[in-house]
Order: sequence, then structure tokens, then C-alpha cells
Amino acid sequence: MRVNLDKYLLQVEKPGQYLGNEINSIHKEDYKVKMCLFFPDIYEVGMSNLGIRILYSLLNRVEGFSLERGFAPMEDMEDIMRKNGIPMFSLESKTPLKEFDVVGFSLSYEMSYPNVLNALDLAGIPVRSENRTEDDPLIMAGGTCMMNPVPMEKFLDFIVIGDGEEVMVDIAKALVENKDKTRMEKLEIIGEFDGVYVPVLYKGKKRIKRAIVADLNTTEYYENQLVPYINIVHDRATVEIQRGCSRGCRFCQAGIVYRPVRERSLEKNLELIEKMIKNTGYEEISLSSLSSSDYSEIDELIKAIKSNEKHKNLGVSLPSLRMNTHSVEVAEDISGGKRTGFTFAPEAGSQKLRDVINKGVNESDVLETAEAAVRGGWENLKFYFMIGLPFETDEDVKEIYTLAKKVIDLCRPINKRLNVTVSVSNFVPKPHTPFQWAQQMDFEEMRRKHAMLRELFDRQRNCTLRIHDKRKSYLEGVISRGDERTGDVIEAAWRLGAKLDDYKDNLYIWKKAIEEVGIEENEYLAPRDMDATLPWDFVDIGVDKDFLKKELAKAEKATLTLECRTSCAACGMRKRFPNCMVIAKNN
Repeated sequence: MRVNLDKYLLQVEKPGQYLGNEINSIHKEDYKVKMCLFFPDIYEVGMSNLGIRILYSLLNRVEGFSLERGFAPMEDMEDIMRKNGIPMFSLESKTPLKEFDVVGFSLSYEMSYPNVLNALDLAGIPVRSENRTEDDPLIMAGGTCMMNPVPMEKFLDFIVIGDGEEVMVDIAKALVENKDKTRMEKLEIIGEFDGVYVPVLYKGKKRIKRAIVADLNTTEYYENQLVPYINIVHDRATVEIQRGCSRGCRFCQAGIVYRPVRERSLEKNLELIEKMIKNTGYEEISLSSLSSSDYSEIDELIKAIKSNEKHKNLGVSLPSLRMNTHSVEVAEDISGGKRTGFTFAPEAGSQKLRDVINKGVNESDVLETAEAAVRGGWENLKFYFMIGLPFETDEDVKEIYTLAKKVIDLCRPINKRLNVTVSVSNFVPKPHTPFQWAQQMDFEEMRRKHAMLRELFDRQRNCTLRIHDKRKSYLEGVISRGDERTGDVIEAAWRLGAKLDDYKDNLYIWKKAIEEVGIEENEYLAPRDMDATLPWDFVDIGVDKDFLKKELAKAEKATLTLECRTSCAACGMRKRFPNCMVIAKNN
């Protein structure tokens, strides 16, 4: 069955997001098993996700396996679908999700969880795993959020934890070879792979090892990236030049759960970039990683790209730069004379709190980098901070204003057109980090600190203060360190109408769901017992829990841990990768 949308497309906003057939899209006719990789958000967000692009390219190379994509419909399209009995469909062939063998969800943000249930419901697939039959597809999920799979496990048949490139290919091959087996037989087979958690088989019985790609140089290229017909959030070619981060910021989940650092070689990166530009026609390439300026051959990489005559008009972007004058030099090299904006992430205003989070940045680094950027021609500076961090005082919060003022006082005499934006987010403790035991701010504390900052910045000219929505931070905190009962809240919130939470205020719905399920939300925001078993402890990310405890103790003393390219911090990764420092240094 193929869903026909022709007569509805002119009735909806951005109809191009439902068309498919983009450049480099794949339409297989000869296959034994078909899967829909579904991003539970709208097209322009999902198509910017690098993981979707990588898996789409790699899995469609598996013989006998076809991978299509799906995205959450906007509300106008969903209304049409529900009124006309149109099931949730894939983008390539417009096949209903229920007709696929596997439907997989990519989960990188907790507030997208209700969108998963909404997609399943639109597809006519039972929301809970226990209610599915042999006529239903296997439902799976992966992504960073699945480092704590417990809140979503009752809705999923299996979960992939960690790097997906290798294990997903193994799963695809296994499903092709065992196409005619029962659902349970298939789950038993794929459950043997590292990184695969099958709740019905393993809950409370087995630790799940995170899947880790040991060497990016041995993974297949994903040079045939899709090129959308409509604008998306990040509309450019993207190459992951390295994975992981050696800095060890104590608040950062990605920096912990994607250890060890693994670099793609200079030659492999250049080869991938060359093929990607040729196959996509993009005029901009993003050199992506958690800390791109830490790539050991970043200068050589940029020089090689810029010296290539074929790429003299190619734009290059680096999404994450360290705060030092070398980063300004790197930015000057890639900007080609364009000076849009320069982004800094001190994360905390005071030196004490930057040491608490192990940022490894001094005030002088911030000021020197800002001055170098302004002297280099940048007129717009953006600074990212967090509030609500462990061991924070009101003085630490006020230091955000103090640091911003110092930047303005230093740099305004250099360029009178300088504009500074200060963006403040509310800290949310995440699983598998040293701060996983920490308390999260409640509403009243967020309101108080927001008011404090607004009062300070109201008198500061040439500076814009932006503070993240406290409602989303609150809900993210309740869910991210959640347990089985949180899954009940997610389902109740969805049944009450919560979906696409990034685009509207659904807090009242979530509050009603929390009350309906009968949980005490402050229990999920409160500090956790250091000796208690946490819901996500059965996930073995490769970093020892004792290491996280030691890091928390060092945070309380505002003591730094050296970055692991220079000194091994004994986090535990060497038990799986004895040569992880060699991997970090690119073999």
C-alpha cells in the first residue's frame, strides 16, 4: 500500500517536507527486509541530524536490506491524516510504518519522547511492546538519550546503546538472514550483539555494554549525503572529523559516554570531504566533533581544504572551538573574510565554578580570545553559560554579568559596533556524568536566579540576555534521570495531548500527567543517594562509576582533572581499549 498525499499537499505548511526524492535519496526494489528510520521531530530538524545521514548511507549498502526515513508530521498534516484515516508513512515510498519489518527511532532529546508514541499511534502500531503481535514491526530506538533507556523501554522491543555504524549493520544482516523467524527468535539473535538491550529478555538480568566503533578510519564512508529541497536547520555537508572529547567537563554527558577520543586521519577526512562535495554540490562543509579545534591536525586539515583550487569558494564551519587565541586564528583561516559571529562557551561566570565543572578555562583565556576576535573583525560575540550547577552560589551567578561586562569594557573601545549576546541555560543533571547525583533547580530557584540576572543585565548596553525556557528544563530533568514510572508519565502526557513540545507550551499537560500517574516530581529533581543503584546503572558505558564519584569529590573541592590526551585519568576505558591513548592520538 502506498499513501497518496497529492490532494492534501497544498493545504499544509511546507509541503516539500513530505515529498522525498531528494538528491541522493535511495529507492530499493530488491530487498528481503525493510526498515524505517524515524526521527521524532519535523523534517527540517531531523534532516540536520548527522546520525540519520550516516545510517541511511551505510544500511542501504547491506544486501537484501532497505532503509527508508520518516519524520513527525506538523500539526496541520496530522489533522488531515487523522481525519482521512491516513497512516503514518515513510518518506521514500510512502509506505505505512506498520508494513515495515523494523521501525527505528533516533532519540537525542528527551522532549521528543511523546512524538514516538504519537507516530506509533498514527501508524496503527500498539504503543506498548507487550501488546504487539507477529503482524507488527519490531520497534527499536538509539541515540544519546538511550544511555538511560528505562523511561522508554516499555514502548520498545530493542534498544541500541552507543555507536550505531557497526552494530546496526550487524543487526541488518542478521534480520536478512533470519527473515522468517518469529519476533522473539529475532530478538534473541540480535540481543547477542554488544550495545543491544532487549527489555523482555534482559531487564534486571544483564549489563549492556555500549557499542563502540574502535577506529573511525575503518568505517565505511557516508559521502552520498542527502540534499533537501527545502531549508533545514543545518543545511550543509557534514563530516565528523573525530568522535569523543578528552576535556572531561563534568556536566557534559556526550564527553563521557563517547569516550575514548577517536580521530579520523587527515587523509581520510580530506578524501571524505572531496567525495561529499562532489556528490552533494554543497558549498559549505561542517567539520563536526565535540571539540573540533582539539583535532590534532586541524591546522593541516583547514590548510589543505583552503589550498585546493576546486574548493576556493567552499565555506568551512567549525561548530565547537576552544577559548584561546589559536581558535581565533583557525576561525580567521576558515572565514574567508566573512565575520558573522564568534561563539564562546565559558559555561560559568566565576573561576571557582569553571574549576568545579573542569572547564579548564581561565578568565584571561576568555578576555584574550574575545579581544583577538574583535581585533580580527568580529562584531558579534555570543557567550554560553549555565546556572544551577552543583556547588553554585549567588555570587557565581552574578559573575556571569561581571565577566560579560569585562568583555564589553575591553572590546568596545576596539569596535564601537560590538554586540554581545549572553545565552543562559538551566543545568540539567544527566546519567553517566559526575553530576548524575546532583540536585536540579526547581521552578522557584530558576525564577529567582533568572530575575537576578535580568536585573543585572537590564542596565548593560550593547548586550542581549537570553535565558532558556525554565519549563522545558524542568521537564527534561524529570525525564532524563527517570525510571519505569517516568514511562507511565510520558504515555499519560501523550494521551492528554503532549507532542511537539519544542514548539508550544505543554507544561500544564505534563503536570496533569504527573498527577494522574501519582509520582512526586521533586523526587526526580532531588539529589540522588551516592550508594543507591540508579535506573541506568545496568548500562556499561566503559567509564567506571567510581571514577564519576571521584570526579564529583574533586568538583566539590574545585580541583581540575587534566585532559586525557596529556594524562590518563583512569576513567576505566582502558579495560576495553588498552591503547585508548594511542587511539586518541590517531594511531
